Amino acid sequence: MPEPLVYQITNAVSAQLQADCVALLGGSSIMTRALQEAEESAAACDALLINTGTPPENALELYRSAARAASAHNAPMVLDAVGCGFSKYRSAVIRALLEEFRFSVIKGNEAEIGALCGAKTAPRGVSCGGAVENAAALAAACAEKYRCAAYCTGKYDHLSDGRRNFRVGGGSPMLHATSGTGCALGSATALFCAYMPPLDASHRALSLFRRAAEAAARAEGPYSFRVKFLDALAKLGRAEKGAR
Repeated sequence: MPEPLVYQITNAVSAQLQADCVALLGGSSIMTRALQEAEESAAACDALLINTGTPPENALELYRSAARAASAHNAPMVLDAVGCGFSKYRSAVIRALLEEFRFSVIKGNEAEIGALCGAKTAPRGVSCGGAVENAAALAAACAEKYRCAAYCTGKYDHLSDGRRNFRVGGGSPMLHATSGTGCALGSATALFCAYMPPLDASHRALSLFRRAAEAAARAEGPYSFRVKFLDALAKLGRAEKGAR
């Protein structure tokens, strides 16, 4: 496949980092939140990412338009349920999408995935705010409920397709202290979904981010960590591509 095109409907906070991540890992991005071109953009993409980090006023209409076109063209879809459980509006939008569309991957932190599965967890804004009990079971329940690959991030990342379950560790605590890296993880997952099964794509993205964080762990602070992390991500991505 030539350079995969990922349509990312995401938030202004981390859009640049997400675009950089996709480019460093061998893809390209289209980013638009204009309803007038959502269908056209989704129809042309190799994968769709819907990130609910900063939902616009017409969020559900926009997300539906893109998801409908991506589904019609058999493009994989990743839902990053940012802030699910924080507000009634955002939670309702996410649930409405999941009632109508089958996503390839659902991702979130432990609190967000817990909120999706009725665990009565709630993130603090878009952050988890502490460990959630039974995170592995929540990921498996989410995967089974929505018939997809699902993962929740935290001290360990837990991934499941309802039958196979994985725990991914390692990395650096600074990975979770750097804003936008969780959103970039969703971007990498969508990119990899363009040419591999959803469970494999998710596992690859999770492992790659942990390995890059470990390589950048000696950074002096969060911002130098960000630069070192992206450099390591690009290097590891190239190495993996060359090995295939």
